[in-house]
Amino acid sequence: MDLAGFAAAVKGIAERADAELAPECARTAAREFLGALQVTTPVESGALRESERIFSVSGAGPVAVAVVGSDLIYAKFRNDGGTIRVKHAKLLTDGTRFFGKQVTQAGSHYMERGEAEAAGPIEAACRAYLDEFLRL
Repeated sequence: MDLAGFAAAVKGIAERADAELAPECARTAAREFLGALQVTTPVESGALRESERIFSVSGAGPVAVAVVGSDLIYAKFRNDGGTIRVKHAKLLTDGTRFFGKQVTQAGSHYMERGEAEAAGPIEAACRAYLDEFLRL
């Protein structure tokens, strides 16, 4: 490759990087995080794990963001913990157990564990994507 050809190839990579590198890295990282999250998600019925997905990937240039998680109200409670108080029924129940007028649960912090579990795989996947992206 001559110098002019090399310069054109580098310019092409720079233009592509500006347009798509950050969102593609975010998409790659989101897939790795989702996989790790589904390993750390507590499972009783499986509904929480089944609700987890990549909601969006947005951004351009050097910054992009991926939103991954669950849209179940229970997800935040299961992760962070808290107290649920009865509103309309006489007692809280899950259909088989009765909990009284309120129930307090410690959070399992499974999102944070998933994040820690995913750190290495995310880095490796993004490096592999970047290596392929930068090939001339």
